[in-house]
Amino acid sequence: MTSPEERAREALRSGLPPAAVYAELAVGADFRDTALVVCDALSIPRAEAEHRMRGAEELWDDFAPGDEELLGELLDFAAVFDVHVMLAGPGEQVRRLLGRAMGALGGISSGIAVGISRNLSTGRLPEAYAVLVGLPVRGRGDPVRHREELSTAGELLAARLSPDDETAAALVREARERCARRGTTGDGRPRAR
Repeated sequence: MTSPEERAREALRSGLPPAAVYAELAVGADFRDTALVVCDALSIPRAEAEHRMRGAEELWDDFAPGDEELLGELLDFAAVFDVHVMLAGPGEQVRRLLGRAMGALGGISSGIAVGISRNLSTGRLPEAYAVLVGLPVRGRGDPVRHREELSTAGELLAARLSPDDETAAALVREARERCARRGTTGDGRPRAR
């Protein structure tokens, strides 16, 4: 018989997202233990997995059999299943540029900041780039620096993307076009035409 860890690894290798793997394995199993199994299959160290789940402790008693899919989505939303990646060379340079572009905004809502930070830490640079291109620079921000960081990051991203990843290429291409079109006034808002 296959262990839950082996089943989780196989499901992840097949392309199922962690939340779906969780939902599948949690049926008839302990919800908390299943989250640890999925984290283990993702090679998230046990101590780190335990730390991440501390914020989700109240969830275990609030859900009943049949809620596995919703609970998997909540755990994923809470970043329990995020796999942080180390980037080298151009990837790390893009990550730093995007971080500086975020800093040049002059403020950002916490929800959006968390989403961008998750994308940066998990190596989903095209997604972080696309979000940052669409955000307005606030009054205390630096629109020139914001645009320069994004322009450079877009060039590097486009050059390093795999030609097979059409989704990421289209996302970056569209965001680069928006960035190039976006003339800004001193307050960072799009210039009226």
